[in-house]
Amino acid sequence: MSTTTAGGIASVTVDVGGQEIVFETGKLAKQADGAVVVRSGETMILATAVGRPDARPDADFFPLTVDVEEKMYAAGKIPGGFFKREGRATERATLTARMIDRPIRPLWPKGFRNEVQVICTVLSADLVTPHDILCINGASAALQISPLPFMGPIGAVRVGHIDGELVLNPTLEQLEDSILDLIVVGTSEALTMVEAGGDQIPEDTILEALELAHAEIRKICIALEGLRSDVGKAKWVDVDLTAELDAAHGDAVRSAITEHGVKEAGTVVEELVESLSPAVSMTSTEEDMTKRAQIRASFAAILEKARLGAIEGPLREQFINDLRELTDAEQDSKELRSAKRDLLLTRILDEVELPFPVGAAPAEGEPAVKDSQTKQYIKRAFEAVYKDLVRKKIAVDKRRPDGRSEEEIREVSAEVGMPPRSRM
Repeated sequence: MSTTTAGGIASVTVDVGGQEIVFETGKLAKQADGAVVVRSGETMILATAVGRPDARPDADFFPLTVDVEEKMYAAGKIPGGFFKREGRATERATLTARMIDRPIRPLWPKGFRNEVQVICTVLSADLVTPHDILCINGASAALQISPLPFMGPIGAVRVGHIDGELVLNPTLEQLEDSILDLIVVGTSEALTMVEAGGDQIPEDTILEALELAHAEIRKICIALEGLRSDVGKAKWVDVDLTAELDAAHGDAVRSAITEHGVKEAGTVVEELVESLSPAVSMTSTEEDMTKRAQIRASFAAILEKARLGAIEGPLREQFINDLRELTDAEQDSKELRSAKRDLLLTRILDEVELPFPVGAAPAEGEPAVKDSQTKQYIKRAFEAVYKDLVRKKIAVDKRRPDGRSEEEIREVSAEVGMPPRSRM
């Protein structure tokens, strides 16, 4: 592994299976939050990562988008005939985007709701080195050097099996003779995704391939950590700062919810953010602006956790039996299960009693009407409690949500001749 830095351009080289993978940043896509060019052989991809500093207010999930752009010009071809434009994404591009999404999606702070977009564009394809592994590593590198709170890095390696030998990152020609196509993704500590296709591969060979791949993944992760230490930007979310602010002001945030409600507590938290952030002036520096962004992101995470906690407690107390009964509905048909979920959620939205204001003060003699933000958090608390009950049901009762035990699942798989699952 070697690293070079000059004129704002930094690059790091990693040797994987005798082939060099070069990560370079500072030349292209400078307006992106993170941009890295990854090259192996004559195949080259550009990976960019862009995110919003503020959370999307209506999002109840992590809005991460991953795209892989394959263009014919990368292989030196221009579309001809009747259609002279690029078509829609190929099946391979879609599958590669999913292979990027799966291992990076869990590596974000809990409750992170900011929009993030990762795009991997194939600039050059030599038709020898596959670009999918480069895209996964490039996405990890772009996120690693960006200010986005990605808790990586990850690394990716392909393992083939040719003439009785394991081959790291085989070429496209070698893959045609390989009886194994194993893609392994992981962090320095553990593997996070495996996708494979093979022809009667012994278990010992697969385990050996996983160990071999993880050793190379560690090298890639160390290289990307070094690249971040050289040119990485300060993260928007500082975990240590969040813990510090939670210890000092967490009670004030929770008191604001108790006194003013879920929606109006945001105004109180905004006042805290302004009072603790460095003032903006003509002498402000980039460090001051980074500090403001980190404080705002930390309070957003604290407020998110406090809002859910304030609703989850009463919801559990008042509807725990109904929610447990709903877990049994996983054995019903999709339509019936969905109808039962909607019925219970509607009842909870109408009947749950919360120990704080839930909207504008009602007229005398009329019930309080919950505002849209309170309803949104009730829905999220409903999902969180329900998922927790399902997980406990699997862990304690050893039965899947549809009622089947592990032995029953294995028996059915054996009867229909299904192979073991090849993904993690």
